[in-house]
Amino acid sequence: MSSAELDALALGARHLLAGKYFQLAAFVMLIYDHMLTLSDEVDKIWSRKFSGVTILFLLNRYVTPLQFIIILDAFHDPRWTKYACSHFAIFEGASTVALIAICQSIMILRVYALYRRSLYILIFLMVLWGAQIVTSAVGLHTGFMVALPPVLTGCILTGDSPIFPLVWVGPLVTDTIIFGLTVWRTRMYLLTSRKTHTIHVFIRDGAAYFLVIFMANLINTLFFFLADSDLKAIGASFSQLITAVMVSRIVLNLRSSNSWKQFGDTSAGASLGSRNERREKGRSLQPSFLTRTICDLEDSEDAEGSEGRVQVDDVGKDSTDKSTIPLSSMSIRRKLDSIPCDV
Repeated sequence: MSSAELDALALGARHLLAGKYFQLAAFVMLIYDHMLTLSDEVDKIWSRKFSGVTILFLLNRYVTPLQFIIILDAFHDPRWTKYACSHFAIFEGASTVALIAICQSIMILRVYALYRRSLYILIFLMVLWGAQIVTSAVGLHTGFMVALPPVLTGCILTGDSPIFPLVWVGPLVTDTIIFGLTVWRTRMYLLTSRKTHTIHVFIRDGAAYFLVIFMANLINTLFFFLADSDLKAIGASFSQLITAVMVSRIVLNLRSSNSWKQFGDTSAGASLGSRNERREKGRSLQPSFLTRTICDLEDSEDAEGSEGRVQVDDVGKDSTDKSTIPLSSMSIRRKLDSIPCDV
């Protein structure tokens, strides 16, 4: 073997080792965060009634590490043949695209709840979500397994096509639009009422999610254009795992918020009376409305079609001072009845 071939082999071995360390470190981060938040998960997820978002949360929470165990085995087990690796590399990318899509569906439901179950917002975001999956799949289709010398072990997905970065650009665009819609909607609450703890958590987690995921996907894109061929997709798994961690934290933080504990026990059949009374009581009703929008879908679903009266705490006053709001205005009732609140 010539000196040039030995140098190339040594460089490939270093790149492979860097990829394996990066994968292992990302997996340790995921498991460590899982251990830190397990008690919150039992308290806030398992002890409550199951819903659609609960299922999405658990898929993100448990399918992701199971998938990654297989990926780690493929990275280190020499029994994986080249034929198996060539097919597994596509599975690795496809499962990553699918699990990121699950995470983003939770974020979409979050925005859908914030916009009072707006059908237009839901349709727009679902079309965007579908376009992201299609573009990511198109980029993934151009990927292939890194060719390694026989002495090196590892099933690694990479690509050299100009459209391969669509795997990360698609989620980047979706996250940017979701964050923009979140900021646009929450600014209305900040301008018209005092900032409750739930709003603070909503904005803080949304901003943190966007910044972290944006940077992860941006780094992946830069790696593709600047790194060697066997390092182009080195950060793909980290991007997926940090997305899973951030989404889990968002759901748990909202369900743990003090605002939910304080106001989440209000009657689920909440509606307003006349328009004049709504303006007078709007300030005190705000926390209960927002809480029902974000944190208690199960109750609001049970309340669909219900009629009656609701007691709402007047924020900032003595907790014994309560207002009873009669049900009379059907036009306003439609806005507040059956508001989703699942994340």
